[in-house]
Amino acid sequence: MLQNFNRRRWKRRPFNAQIRVLVGHSADPTVVDGRGVHLSEGGLCLFAAANLPLGGHVNVEFSNPGTDEPVRVRGKVRNRAVYLYGVEFLSEGFEDRQQLARLKAGFRSLNVLRPA
Repeated sequence: MLQNFNRRRWKRRPFNAQIRVLVGHSADPTVVDGRGVHLSEGGLCLFAAANLPLGGHVNVEFSNPGTDEPVRVRGKVRNRAVYLYGVEFLSEGFEDRQQLARLKAGFRSLNVLRPA
């Protein structure tokens, strides 16, 4: 008998929102407009007509669906399928962890990230 294992660490939820991706570490980063597809506690899937480098670090900006507050999180491009990108959230610094904690708290109020 085959068993269906979900190898993901976090449950993904639909996430239809405007996204801005900032690429580059200079004072004048390249800004790419995109659209959210899925969101989880660990990252998001987004559509962007751009050439984001695999393994590259980006900043992602969007509105928190739970609170409508602006969110800016750092991430790493983990995978790509044409113009769909998987971005893993990074929480290396205090500010990153603080942003992610606010994001998760807002989602929990909407039951967006509750396990099924």
